[in-house]
Amino acid sequence: MNRLTMKTSQQLATNTPTTNTPTNKTLSTINSSALGKLYSAIKATALMTMLGSGAAMAADNLGENTGDISALVGSASTSVVQDEQTLAQGFSRAGQAMTSTQQASAEQLKLQEVELAPRKTREQVIAERQALTINAEQGSEKGLDQAGTKQLKSSAQRLEAGIYHEFAIYEASSRLFEDIDYDGFYRTFSVTFDADVHSYYLGEHANVYADLYLSRNGGPWELYHTTDVFTIVDDASDDDFEVLTTLHTGYPTDHYDVLIDLYEVGYSDIVATISSDDLDDLYGLPLESADRDQYVVEEVVTEVEVSGGSLSATWLMGLMGLTGLSLVRRRQQA
Repeated sequence: MNRLTMKTSQQLATNTPTTNTPTNKTLSTINSSALGKLYSAIKATALMTMLGSGAAMAADNLGENTGDISALVGSASTSVVQDEQTLAQGFSRAGQAMTSTQQASAEQLKLQEVELAPRKTREQVIAERQALTINAEQGSEKGLDQAGTKQLKSSAQRLEAGIYHEFAIYEASSRLFEDIDYDGFYRTFSVTFDADVHSYYLGEHANVYADLYLSRNGGPWELYHTTDVFTIVDDASDDDFEVLTTLHTGYPTDHYDVLIDLYEVGYSDIVATISSDDLDDLYGLPLESADRDQYVVEEVVTEVEVSGGSLSATWLMGLMGLTGLSLVRRRQQA
């Protein structure tokens, strides 16, 4: 958001007409001078606005105009311990107060060192995971030692091993928290989801993690956070997982959709997905990064300049005369 601090000035004329009623020529001169100053002020204001917003416009249009997604982005995310208060919170398009556990997580966010990273699309993330599976299979076929390297298996290999279970994301929602400049766009938000695992066995559990993506106004899905590993058990309803995030840089003021991909630890395939296509609670979140969410106090200064000349001399003499008259009156009263 661009804000402009403007200064207005009034220039007093150095020569005044000898009569109280100005002539047509004088009126024309005054009007021309006023219009000229107004025109100059408009040009200066427009130029300052263009210069001030140029950098932001260039950053916003980087991906749209050139297709380049190499611009760096930065955010900080952490999980939130669920309690009765957070579980009772509902989705809202307006900001809401944090619970005690959310506030504790927010304090942790402030201590995190924000590392800028290139934008990464969902397609790129999926391709990287698949590449890890292919490399592991090729190394196994060639008898190469894969110790110390990350190996992933495919869902087909899981079935071959006799592991039969399915995953689902039962529900998901989002919450808005911090809007420093009160423009309706938030720097801090959270995404909560309930992942389940289903099988023939009672008490089935699985270790999973999730990739979280944002899509700006219908654009490509871009990764903003990968969660730590957590455990889910059957279809328990009290194991919601919440991720609190503060966007720091690289996210223009706009509406963003959310997508969640769930993975089972050790496997490359996505086991469950949910997004704004499925739930309105993940659709059109008004967000912006912290570098755009700044509270600025606008200052309007009026400067009056008095130049030398007959008006200045008359004004000074009048002031001196009033001061002398006041002194005479005080002496008479005494």
